[in-house]
Amino acid sequence: MKLKIFSFLSVLLIFTLACNLPTASAPKGGAPPAVTVIVATAEGGGNPPPQQPPTMPPPPTNTPPPTNTPLPTLTPTPSVPIAWPKDVPVNCRYGPGTEWLVVAGLNVGDTAVIRGQNASGTWWYVQHPANPNLYCWAAKSVTDAAGNLAAVPIQPDPQALITDVQVHVDVQYNACGGPNPFDISGSITTNGPLTVTYQWEVRGDTEYTLEEDTLQFNKAGTQDVANPGAYHVDCGDYRAILHILSPIDKKEVKPFSVP
Repeated sequence: MKLKIFSFLSVLLIFTLACNLPTASAPKGGAPPAVTVIVATAEGGGNPPPQQPPTMPPPPTNTPPPTNTPLPTLTPTPSVPIAWPKDVPVNCRYGPGTEWLVVAGLNVGDTAVIRGQNASGTWWYVQHPANPNLYCWAAKSVTDAAGNLAAVPIQPDPQALITDVQVHVDVQYNACGGPNPFDISGSITTNGPLTVTYQWEVRGDTEYTLEEDTLQFNKAGTQDVANPGAYHVDCGDYRAILHILSPIDKKEVKPFSVP
């Protein structure tokens, strides 16, 4: 009897609980609420661990396209060897060395045709670009060059020249028939290293021929000729002569008169 009463009360309790369970109702105008489902697992039940979303590779970066690198400009080989100043104007001299006279210049941007070189290979013998009839020497150390330089011939060093001779006469007139002393002097100019042999001569009613003497020029320039001393002449017309004997025969004549 007690067992039947207990069974009846159990059924009644389950029915009452079933009637009082809350029912899920969808909100007005919306989707029904989400229901969480618990799935038992072999390890004892419960929700499974959340699964991580698959790892996606990072999007490729935008690599700029390679730029077109210009090819180096090829400088054509000139048909004849040429030389030009490196960065400053260059002296062009009568001979291959700084002891020679400057006869022209090469400006930056000038290009001169090479016609030869000295035996030591340190100077170019060039044709001046502004004057095709002028040839001069430019140092290799201050120039650049291009072309078939191996075929450039050896050009002999030039012979220095006497470029100027001056004669001066100073007469101290006293009286005709009396002693009239005079002094003669002069100078010689060359365009390079040179040995000059000379002598003084006086021609007229009274004549003098003095001994030979020598001037040594180590570089281009002017040197005074030694004054041979004081001489005497009578009244009349005379010529003072500075006679160059070598390397050429040349006379510089200065006429003078007493009184």
